[in-house]
Amino acid sequence: MSRRGDTAASSYAHSPVSASGNGLDQYRIVREIGEGGFGRVFQAEHKLLGEYACLKQNRERNPEHVELLRREAKVIWRLYEHHSIPSAKDFFIVEEDSAVLVTSYIDGETLEGIVKRNGRLHPEDASWMAERLLGALHYCHYNGVIHSDVKPQNLFVEEKKHDIKLIDFGLSVYRPTHATTPTGNTPLYAAPELTLGKPPLPQTDLYGAGIVLLYALGGDVLSKSFPPDTPRELADFGKRLLRYDPQERPCWDENLIETISDIRLRSFGRRHTSG
Repeated sequence: MSRRGDTAASSYAHSPVSASGNGLDQYRIVREIGEGGFGRVFQAEHKLLGEYACLKQNRERNPEHVELLRREAKVIWRLYEHHSIPSAKDFFIVEEDSAVLVTSYIDGETLEGIVKRNGRLHPEDASWMAERLLGALHYCHYNGVIHSDVKPQNLFVEEKKHDIKLIDFGLSVYRPTHATTPTGNTPLYAAPELTLGKPPLPQTDLYGAGIVLLYALGGDVLSKSFPPDTPRELADFGKRLLRYDPQERPCWDENLIETISDIRLRSFGRRHTSG
């Protein structure tokens, strides 16, 4: 186990999740994977099955954070059949105001981490990741779920499987109404309607997909400008996703997944990229 893993296991052992008599007794902590807005995520191994899982715990004892974790668990429990969305395995109330969500293990790195380490992606790689993301979002929307926080930090790239995982459904909304109020976002990446306090729409997530594509290609997130060497059709597709007015953005009736697949074929000579 790595030095970082030893530290994570030690800090985890002194946190509320070490309390005995709950489902966490089934797991051995391997390492800390990262931190989000209010939670920590750990790689863990099931002691009897020998299989890895991700454990997400609220960092501070807070009933509101427990509710966010519970809501996230309920949402991804509904979305258990898509290869680009982690599946919920279990949910524990460990002690008062402390909870743990167990999901399938993700073997990869965030898009943000990849770009910071290696620089921008090749346009073909950015396009297949965007295609996978659109597939995940279409599945979410078909099942009544708006993610509301699509951004580079919430896209895990599984290079070995040649796939992505859309993570962190803590701000997601199930069947939003006109009275739904957005709770928290990252201003740099948030769709304009969210910053205005309006309820999220499917087009809100499509804006996030445009941000992810722009970021992967090395564009300017502030000005929403794509690099000049981006294939024209791919840049135009991204610009449509990033329109200010959500009603002017594309919708699923336009067969967006097929559209970007066709762009890949015309720009790179193939629809599919081998892993």
